[in-house]
Amino acid sequence: MIGVNVAGHEPKTLKKVMDKEKLTWRTFADKGAISAQWNAATPTFYVIDHKGVIRYKWIGNPGAKAMDAALEKVIDEAERGGAVAYS
Repeated sequence: MIGVNVAGHEPKTLKKVMDKEKLTWRTFADKGAISAQWNAATPTFYVIDHKGVIRYKWIGNPGAKAMDAALEKVIDEAERGGAVAYS
């Protein structure tokens, strides 16, 4: 998981929040370059497979069930090393 914070927080402030909330994934304090490159709204969720291909994208929170199903599918395909069915 990777986080991109577009709220304008400085990296040190963002680090304090991450430490307080015990967030373990890498997060970037974006001044606009990342969100512009990815054409991202807030929030946007992506699932990227083991080959670096965007398999799912949701603008807004899709909910735990949708995210879990997408992750399970991508992880299963990566573990099997088989064919990939893109959604």
